[in-house]
Amino acid sequence: MNNIPQELDWVKKRADCTIAKVFNQICDGISDDARAVNSARGLAGDSQFLAEMAGEGTAMFVAQPNRIPRTRVIVRLDSATIVVERERQYQREAWEVTVGLNNEGRCILRLDEGTELEQWQFRKKALEGLFFGD
Repeated sequence: MNNIPQELDWVKKRADCTIAKVFNQICDGISDDARAVNSARGLAGDSQFLAEMAGEGTAMFVAQPNRIPRTRVIVRLDSATIVVERERQYQREAWEVTVGLNNEGRCILRLDEGTELEQWQFRKKALEGLFFGD
């Protein structure tokens, strides 16, 4: 199946595919995901996952603040990348993505090794272990 358009105003599409715009969309999606997991798992009160912006809108923290030991995911905007950090007890792991236009004309996230991710795949990779344990 060929999903590549014959004609595409790729310059406009790429100009609309900015790191800041994608970061904001991801943060909105993360807030929705936190609400969805709280609802799906019946979490209430102190056991709920919270997604909060920090750093003048350049970072989002996701955690269950009253859970010990505390595990949290930080999604932050760096100049040309979106960085994900997962902190659990005394361990920290991090990975990052860039944004770009793929050959089908979609604004996607790209891991270092070239793997393309849709926004939901990025959020799943960042949050699944936090939300459902690993």
